[in-house]
Amino acid sequence: MTKRHFSPYELNHLRRWDPQVDPLSIGDQPVEYVTGHAEFLDLDFLVTPDTLIPRLESEQIVTDALNFIDDRNLAHPVIADIGTGSGCLGLSLAVKLTRRQIPYTIYLSDISPQALKVADLNAQRLLESPANLFFQESNLLESYPPVKFDLILANLPYIPTPNIATLDPSVKSYEPHLALDGGLKGNLFINALLAKLPQFLNPKGMAILEIDDTHSLSSFSIPSNLTARIEPDCFHKPRFLIVTYRNS
Repeated sequence: MTKRHFSPYELNHLRRWDPQVDPLSIGDQPVEYVTGHAEFLDLDFLVTPDTLIPRLESEQIVTDALNFIDDRNLAHPVIADIGTGSGCLGLSLAVKLTRRQIPYTIYLSDISPQALKVADLNAQRLLESPANLFFQESNLLESYPPVKFDLILANLPYIPTPNIATLDPSVKSYEPHLALDGGLKGNLFINALLAKLPQFLNPKGMAILEIDDTHSLSSFSIPSNLTARIEPDCFHKPRFLIVTYRNS
């Protein structure tokens, strides 16, 4: 068995949250699951094996969402965070909007009721008043009320099924496959969401969807009244599908 090499981040994380843990005793288990904590945009999120561990590259979704709100001068943005998991996207955005004293309405949804419970706990910890948050158990947008959203954010399962076996053991053996496996080509759930966007996206709105770095625009079925582009992440890999209406 190969001895695991711990990064400085992992060792610091264990010392901060659970200094009694011997790193050599946890095998390939992610340190975030050992401690139950993960950092995202300088916020402390609770995580469990029912939730994906937030990634650094996903922070850009929140930054892009804030830039969109500023550019459009939205006085009260209405936002959906689909496949919310721990709630890191929607709740980080809520915290930042609260600090700016910008009112908002945010729906946070997941197909997993266990993940939604974690997101709800994080909302209670991170926000003094989570009154403008709505937690919705839903398969994508199936159970949503008829709401038009200014922003739709989603980090859906996007890893092609054949690639799951090639992932690091700390991912494939511990993180929920429900949040990883995007079907044969990794676009199954993203395309299903894209098909519903015209029904839920405001005419001047935008969707930001995280994708696999093997995807290109040809991987996706973009509705004819929408247009899309792919933006790179902080590691210069193609990562975000940005979708708007044509001529918006």
